[in-house]
Amino acid sequence: MSIEPAALSYDAHGAPMSERYGDVYASRDGALGQARHVFLGGTACADRWRYRPQFVVLETGFGLGVNFLATWQAWRQDGARPRRLHFVSVERHPLAGPALVEAAPADLKALADELAGQWPLPLPGLHRCEFEQGRVALTLAFGDARTVVPQLRLGADALFLDGFAPDRNPEMWEPALLRSLARLVRVDGRVATWTAARGVRDALAAAGFELELVPGFGRKRQMLVGRYAPRYVVRRHEPQPPHEGERSAIVVGAGLAGAACAHALARRDWRVTVIESTRPASAASGLPWGLMHPHFAADDNLLARLTRAGSAATAAALRRVAAAGDHAGEVVWRKDGMFQQAAGADDAARWRAALERQRWPANHVRWLDRASAGAALGVLPARPGLWWPDGLLVSPARWVRALIDDPRIVLRTAHAGSIDRRAVGWTVLGTDGTALSTAPVVIVANASDAPRLLAARLLPTQSVPGQVTFLESEGLAGLKAGLGGDGTLLHAPDSLLAVGATYEAALGKDSVPLDERMAARSNLARLERLLAHPVEARASGRFSGERCVARDRLPYGGPVADETAAVARADRMRGAHLDDLPRRSGLYASFALGSRGLTFAAALAELIAAHIEGEPAPLERDLAGAVDPGRVLLRRLRRGAVGVVGGSVAG
Repeated sequence: MSIEPAALSYDAHGAPMSERYGDVYASRDGALGQARHVFLGGTACADRWRYRPQFVVLETGFGLGVNFLATWQAWRQDGARPRRLHFVSVERHPLAGPALVEAAPADLKALADELAGQWPLPLPGLHRCEFEQGRVALTLAFGDARTVVPQLRLGADALFLDGFAPDRNPEMWEPALLRSLARLVRVDGRVATWTAARGVRDALAAAGFELELVPGFGRKRQMLVGRYAPRYVVRRHEPQPPHEGERSAIVVGAGLAGAACAHALARRDWRVTVIESTRPASAASGLPWGLMHPHFAADDNLLARLTRAGSAATAAALRRVAAAGDHAGEVVWRKDGMFQQAAGADDAARWRAALERQRWPANHVRWLDRASAGAALGVLPARPGLWWPDGLLVSPARWVRALIDDPRIVLRTAHAGSIDRRAVGWTVLGTDGTALSTAPVVIVANASDAPRLLAARLLPTQSVPGQVTFLESEGLAGLKAGLGGDGTLLHAPDSLLAVGATYEAALGKDSVPLDERMAARSNLARLERLLAHPVEARASGRFSGERCVARDRLPYGGPVADETAAVARADRMRGAHLDDLPRRSGLYASFALGSRGLTFAAALAELIAAHIEGEPAPLERDLAGAVDPGRVLLRRLRRGAVGVVGGSVAG
């Protein structure tokens, strides 16, 4: 889905307007007055959000952003405000950040400046901006509403319908779209819109709203408000409710996945116990430095979208814990950019054609010939390719330490032997059967040991060894950005030069990892293929680890399925969806991140935390489904390929 940014224009009266739709963005009687009367007043936000743990607004048509800014201002000024405000808005034609500031009413200029400071690039998908130390969250869903809305996962307390007039932009008012929006509204949620068109009234009533015509704003005689109160069942599953009760959790594993999960909950004011058998970042997450950028695909496939979302989540998490790149005297990350060279002429032609077709912003990714890439890198690459300006150099080990450096997180050194469901919640037991900790929520993030701890047969993984070789080379001293292709080459702030990584055969019963000399030869050959001209370099050390990889090469992140309960009703689940799977309440997993731990850890953590809290999901429905821990079970249920043998799941 391509995004078509809009340019700010004004009509003859000086009102901001869209030339595309030939309509003004807001009433000429005042955008702020309209936002307060029609949307905040029409959905009774201030009366309904009093002292709630969260309040969720869903909007169609972000436009100038005045509705969001007015809602944020009202939240800020209200002593009885909810603990967290979520505002989710759908927009296919976003303006640029400076245009939002230019068009903002005087009372909202300061907030508009803050918004513009976080304004995302016009890329399809969901974009999360946070303000007020995370207590106000704006999720921008860029794309055609008819495609985007079915991908949203949330429970809205208020629905703002603020598209252009039905006769100017009829697609935004189609009955099918209004039904999709209604499915996201909580029972007793409210809707408001400035239009009183009969077709809109009929479509909303059919979608389950009880409606009322009330006085409009300014010269508008009437507007429409309503309450979601369907008289019959219109959806198979209700939106996830907000979390109530004890706010404590256990995370098993202190690698990237576990540390990110602990951080995501701690910043939502949860107390978190992290259980780790040795020390934080002791396994593959102990890599001294790594590179991160999105995956590129000519068809912008699921992996490309997932890594784009993951890269954005990682960048946001890094800024939270190490705003300037440093934490506790250590450099955690640096934005150097990343060059990804094509594998050959065919790849180059396909990538260039895709870039022209997809029209990505140049400050997201652009094509560079070899000479231009050499100027950006400081060394000449073997081939042309893609330049990612926001590519990051990150120390996973230092990031883990920064993530768990929080007074709400307690680290306990012990080996988790099993997990037991008890009346008071989940208890993690040591190998000797001693209770290590108890909490209502447990997140298992201990890589290859996770399936055993979860007693799950249908979370298949394999261990894939890999080695990075450290280098000494005067010829690479000028390297100033990451270089990728057949492997990666980086130059870290501590002067470390590294090339890698080997991707060795999955460890089986008789497998033996490459020894250090063999791995070094492999990586030095990789270095030679990355560069246009050979340089003198010698191996000076290595980092070795084992990646935990799922068989479909995607991570597991989300609520854990109840395999036994699902198989017991297998005959009724041949046509099931992920939402139909029974889950082990309060039990979550984040593991099998493979070689993309830097890309996926923060996104999975935010996805899990949002599910626990009943917040809007930060990933589209199909992306969340692609990483769902129940996906293998669901596929086998659909094929009728699972059963129970001796009380255990077999398949």
